[in-house]
Amino acid sequence: MLGVIVHHGLPLRADFDVRGVTLRPLLAKAVFIAWPEVEFVCLTPAMERQPEGWREKTYTFLPKGFRSTLETSGHLYVELVVKDRRPLLARTEGAWTRWWLAGHLRPMADATDAPKEDQSLVGLDVYRHRLDAPLDELLDLLARHCRFDLVVHDF
Repeated sequence: MLGVIVHHGLPLRADFDVRGVTLRPLLAKAVFIAWPEVEFVCLTPAMERQPEGWREKTYTFLPKGFRSTLETSGHLYVELVVKDRRPLLARTEGAWTRWWLAGHLRPMADATDAPKEDQSLVGLDVYRHRLDAPLDELLDLLARHCRFDLVVHDF
């Protein structure tokens, strides 16, 4: 059985295991999100499983010599789309932790820009050098428990 994969960061530590992900913000209590509560995961840059391991998807429209944030700094942006934020907020202990979580759960909209009352996403900045396991192990864990999909941001 795979143990816990830990991403060490100063403002937020994230522990990934077979049950789900535990977010440990600085000065707040831990927040656990079980895999069945996750609708899907979006990875930026997009990744795909190859026989030799996980690799970035390649796109022909990118300029020649393009280097992603994963290639240059080991940065992978992981967005967990939560099916329903209400039970998550209800079981979160402490006013400070609830405030932190509510601020990090971004509301979602559907393809017609209609807001979804219950669905939210939480974004995690994952850096390869801050993981205590290879990035491939984390991606394998995510792939076993979640589907990968796309989140379109409207800035």
